[in-house]
Amino acid sequence: MAHSKVGIWLDHREAALVEISDKGISTRFIQSGVEEHIDEKRGSRSKTPYGPQGVFAEDKADRRSQNLLNQYYSEVASGVNNAESLYIFGPAEAKQEFAKYLDQHQNHKPAKVEVESADKMTETQIIETVKKHFRYKPDLF
Repeated sequence: MAHSKVGIWLDHREAALVEISDKGISTRFIQSGVEEHIDEKRGSRSKTPYGPQGVFAEDKADRRSQNLLNQYYSEVASGVNNAESLYIFGPAEAKQEFAKYLDQHQNHKPAKVEVESADKMTETQIIETVKKHFRYKPDLF
């Protein structure tokens, strides 16, 4: 798409992609499938002293979670392949992780990438934030 700009609000659970192009504004939502990391004691003890213990492999869960995040970032990145400008915003670390993912995968990286912190937002707030960031006026596109 010629002359498109994309704003992405994302956290580790979902991403909202707002694309502004000469055809107008389109939105798309992508779910990550990553479960929230629960830091609790796992495993079970044997009824007999010094018996076998069931152990939860936390590193295995972390690897699985990281693989799901990489798949999620790849899917989000495929939605910005043709963007000339990208605005990434959201809470926590996901926005920085996604920007780093784009740096490592050059075939997905738009020419201009901006990253900014933002709180949880509704769909309307996300769209309005992207429109404001790109100074969107329907007659200019």
